[in-house]
Formats: sequence, structure tokens, C-alpha cells
Amino acid sequence: MTALDDDQLGRLLGDRLHEEMHQMTAPSGLIETLHRRNKRRNRALGIAGAVPVIAAIALGASLAFAPQGTAPETPDMLTVGFVAERTGAALADAPGYVQHESSSHEGRDGKAASMTELWSDPTTKRERQDNRIFFGDTRSYTVVLDGSNAVELNHDKKKWWTYEVTRLEALDSNTVQSLPPALNPADLRRAVESGKLTLVGKESIDGKPAVHLQWLGGPDSAMDKAKAAEESMQIWVDAESYLPVRLIHKTFNGTTTSNYEWLPRTAGNLGKLEASPPAGYTKLSCAPNPAKDCGLND
Repeated sequence: MTALDDDQLGRLLGDRLHEEMHQMTAPSGLIETLHRRNKRRNRALGIAGAVPVIAAIALGASLAFAPQGTAPETPDMLTVGFVAERTGAALADAPGYVQHESSSHEGRDGKAASMTELWSDPTTKRERQDNRIFFGDTRSYTVVLDGSNAVELNHDKKKWWTYEVTRLEALDSNTVQSLPPALNPADLRRAVESGKLTLVGKESIDGKPAVHLQWLGGPDSAMDKAKAAEESMQIWVDAESYLPVRLIHKTFNGTTTSNYEWLPRTAGNLGKLEASPPAGYTKLSCAPNPAKDCGLND
């Protein structure tokens, strides 16, 4: 057999790998990562001529162990950009689920301040919140949203009323840069680009593999720097679906912990969005506010 030089061997390996892995797709950013690593390795070893061979072998191994649609298994191949991109794509499919969120808030003193259970259906833009407030006067109430229409039930007074929800104007883009990311593709992308979202690593949440992301830093104004120093957000996403499973947001006022479930749109799960006034509840003629009681305290 005639000996092959480096170029011939590189082309041969490339053709064979192409045949073996036809239609397989590398994870996002893999080729660029390999290219950067090979450049560093080649400078150290002085074997620039071997780049085609090394790159082909490395790419083949990565494709063999990282099937399409899954994250690379090697920890140093997992980047914050990759995880944020996959999470954003998963959240873009959120209308296919009923979202269930259980949140609790603790004040700076570590005492429970409030609890919220939220059910939402992005497809129909319906949402239900069951709230319990523990600071000051203990309160228990439910709010059901259907587009711009809202129903509120006050469980302490056994009264309910309806009102129209007004949407807030979008925040100025310069202000948004200093805020923690909401769980949506645009905010996650913005957080990565700002450099404030980092990758902590792989962990386990309730016995299931997860990936941990961290956001640090709040408003940049001098007035708020003392508060911003205490602000952080930890986000855990499922290692397979990349949907969020837990979020812990610390602020100057305390800590909020949220756990998420992404459920199929079955009749049972959609039924959680209903909140018919129980028997014995009285409907008020208007929505109570500080200027008008509407009979809430009668």
C-alpha cells in the first residue's frame, strides 16, 4: 500500500467520516469551539499541518457521542450561550404546555412572607394565581385572567368582583439591560450578550439532571448599587428538555424560590385555570381600591 502524506490522509478520513455520519448534526458552536482549541494546541505542539486530521477525528467523536437534539456530554463543551439558546428554543414551544409554578418568598429576616401557585396556558392567554400573604394582615385571594378580563376572589371576605387588566408599556431598552432576565428567549439572549449570565455547571434537582445558570448584578445607578450588590438570580433547566425547573431570585427585600412543571394540555390540567366563585361568595358591583371600598368590608 502506498504511504499517504498528511493532506491525502486528511481527505481520506474526511470522506470516510462524511459517509459514516451522513445527516448527523453537530451541536451549535461545536465547530467553532474545536477550531479555537486546535489553534491553541497546534501553536503549542508546532504541528499546524495536522489540523485537518485532528479536527476530523475530534468532530467525528463528538458527533458519535452527542446525538442531534442533545447537549454535548463533555462539561467543557457546555457553554452559557449553548444552554441559553436551547432554553430559549424550549420556551418558544411553551404554548404546547400548561405551566405550573409554585413560588414562595422570604423576607430579609428569613421568615415566610408569601406563597403563590400559578397555572397558565399561553395558547389561550389564561392564567390563575392563588396567593397567600403572611406579612401584615394575612390575606388569601385568587386572581383569574382571561386575556384582559380578570376575576378576583377574596377568600377572607368571601367576596368577588371583575375588572379589566391594563397592560404596562414596554420598558426602555437601556433600563432592561440592568434587570434580571425573565424566562423568555429575548431576555435570555440579552442576558448572555450583556455578560451577566454565566454557566455554573451540571447539577441535580429533585434527583433529575439539570444545568445551572447564574445572573449577577442589578441596576447600575449609584443610588441602587448597595441593593444591586445583594441581587442575584439562579436558574436551573432540565438537562434534556432545557425547560426551567427552578429559579431562585435574591434581592434587597428577600428571596423568592420558584419551582416549575410543564404539563400536557389535558382537560384535567386546563381545568386548573378555572375559578368559579364558591357558594356563599358575594359579588361586588365594582373593583375595590384605596379610594372606593365597593362594599368589601361590609
